[in-house]
Amino acid sequence: MHLQSRFSALYMRWKQLPNLHKVIAVSGLILFLIVIFIQPNPAVARDGWNRLTHTGNGPLAGGIPLRVMFIGASMTLGEHSTGELGYRKQIRDWLVSRGNPVNYVGQNRFGDFKDNDVQAFGAQPIKPTLDRLKEVVPQTQPNLILINAGSSDCFQLDHWGPAYVLQAMRDLVDFLFEASPRTTIIMSTIITSPWEGTEKCVKSSNAQIRQVAIDLIREGKPVTMAEMHFDQGLPNRVLREDIGPDDMHPTDKGYFKMGDIFMEKILEVEKNGWLHRPVDNGVPEDGDAARDAEDAIKAQEEKMKEKGGAENLPLPGRRRTRRDG
Repeated sequence: MHLQSRFSALYMRWKQLPNLHKVIAVSGLILFLIVIFIQPNPAVARDGWNRLTHTGNGPLAGGIPLRVMFIGASMTLGEHSTGELGYRKQIRDWLVSRGNPVNYVGQNRFGDFKDNDVQAFGAQPIKPTLDRLKEVVPQTQPNLILINAGSSDCFQLDHWGPAYVLQAMRDLVDFLFEASPRTTIIMSTIITSPWEGTEKCVKSSNAQIRQVAIDLIREGKPVTMAEMHFDQGLPNRVLREDIGPDDMHPTDKGYFKMGDIFMEKILEVEKNGWLHRPVDNGVPEDGDAARDAEDAIKAQEEKMKEKGGAENLPLPGRRRTRRDG
């Protein structure tokens, strides 16, 4: 009885509280429950993320072929990582594990794995990146594009710098949508730099890249932003200690962080319903199988050349005549 009367008293006091105080009290209680019971510690959060993204949860977008183009410079290539794999091999393995046919497309081939096509070249700023895209995107028409460009603009301050990043990035993305209308684009900001002057450029460039993404999203374009810089307060971003000895490129750990962020955004665009089957233009669905076929053809050609060269050799003991050529 005594307990019941105490609850009655508390209830009456609760009814007498102003509505604003009630809202504050309820919000505080909810926040407390989230912190205590829902928010995991870092190890638990990481384990949960691994289970979510690194094990098969079924194919994306009903299992459509993913024709993927990575755009950027040396960081996109994966320079200074083990096997020059960067984050591209990590992402490909994950996509394939989910059950989607995957073909990486681009003018360059880089990294110690089979389907290593990429649209990236070392020390390439945004403007030359766009110039080269005009040669390849209309032919390949990827349906998923991941961009990590602009770091080379900052590493070459004497020639490029942050002054025109916004317009150059906007021109680049506009061209991609024009040349490959079925594509979805994941833009990304630039990772931190330990060099003070470069970091200042990075932060300026990142602000411009974010603005381009915001403008495109407002226009209803299938674009999302993969935030790579730790200054936005997000967890598991590349930190100073994740930069390698050259003070430019990430360590393997840094590259894996970038890959995890991109994979999170791929899940986001799939949830948004933005992934569409690529145009049927003769580009193979499976990049590994296409490379196997290509290697088999080259091996056969080499074999035929060797055979042809042996047939043209004079037989032992036979004198070459004018008729032999």
